Amino acid sequence: MPLLPASPPSLRPGAVIHGPGSHGVDTLLDGFAAELKRRGFRVGGLVQRNHGPGDDCAERMELVDVATGHAYDITQKLGRESQSCRVDPTGVAEASQAIRNAVAMDVDLLVVNKFAGLESHGDGLSDEMLTAIAEGIPVLTSVGSRYLNEWQTATGGFCDLLSPVADALWRWWGPQRMYRDLVLGVVDDEVRRVVTGEKWVLVETASGLGVAARQAPARENAPAQWAGRGLQDLAAMAAQSWDPLEIAVGVAALNAHYNRPDVTGSVGNGLDLFASVEGRVVVVGGFPQIARRLPRAQVIDMNPQAEEYPEAACDWLLPGAEAVAVTASAFANRTLPRLLRVSAGAAVAMIGPGTPLTPRLFDYGIQSLAGFVAIDREAVVRTIAGGGGSRDFHPYGRMVTLHRPPHS
Repeated sequence: MPLLPASPPSLRPGAVIHGPGSHGVDTLLDGFAAELKRRGFRVGGLVQRNHGPGDDCAERMELVDVATGHAYDITQKLGRESQSCRVDPTGVAEASQAIRNAVAMDVDLLVVNKFAGLESHGDGLSDEMLTAIAEGIPVLTSVGSRYLNEWQTATGGFCDLLSPVADALWRWWGPQRMYRDLVLGVVDDEVRRVVTGEKWVLVETASGLGVAARQAPARENAPAQWAGRGLQDLAAMAAQSWDPLEIAVGVAALNAHYNRPDVTGSVGNGLDLFASVEGRVVVVGGFPQIARRLPRAQVIDMNPQAEEYPEAACDWLLPGAEAVAVTASAFANRTLPRLLRVSAGAAVAMIGPGTPLTPRLFDYGIQSLAGFVAIDREAVVRTIAGGGGSRDFHPYGRMVTLHRPPHS
């Protein structure tokens, strides 16, 4: 029986918990939904926007359909002298169609502005939310602390309670989704060459060349099976295939798009990023010259040498580390999501020629990316086709390092 395509694990409903007033949370959900939509994910549902002087007593409240931008007025008209505001159930009922449409479309994420007074009594948007949860659609909402018990009852406790900060939303969304995220950002292009060498593979287009460490023995005439396929099609293998060679080609295709010659950043060896770190540094994977560049680092490797730790040590050493460096091979072999979860709170850098150089990765818990940009493409092709390794093709390109902006 053939293996099913790789897919991220199902998400429990996420509820952003907040105190009195929800203006900041409304903005948080709105921004998160907009960013995922900008990246190409299918996002539906409703976000709330208030127009007026206060959080819960706004002059006008509206629900905005994430997919279409259509706004529904949900403010009861209580008169000019009224100092109160009430949600109009009729307006909410009208807006609920946006949620039903999103469920019918089987969106990647359904955002529902809040579980509040109406929903706590089984009214408002509660039926639509529970239907989406039952359908297995990821649901993200907000819940005021006063309604937390009712939310827990409605969901049977099957939910994740989230802090009202962007990092918490991205951790809930999960690092497994970074693969599809990167695929969605690839602009399709004609693939000129696919080369599978003894140690590395490469994908070349008119505008770029990407490399990735080979994760499995080469198959005879393997490149012929990818002839005529576009860059997006090849890149999708990085997110969907379970075949190690196909995944490597998929990662090389991603890098053909993201690691183009016009990428700019700082230069130098990626391991030097943590040379001045005073706390505990953990390195996952074998790096050349690691003993000289990071003499105090604890090294974890699948095939540990003397004074190195086995792979099982990840769950013991990564929690509480100040800095963690991982090889790009962790991205290609799909162990990176686990490493990121275990390394929560550490400064994480992904280092190696196969690292995709894109800010899309920063929100998943990576602070620095050090990857390879090919300059002399023909020389890189000859080297990899001839069985050369990274040291052999490094002179024909440049290493570039990107850093997550401090404010993001």
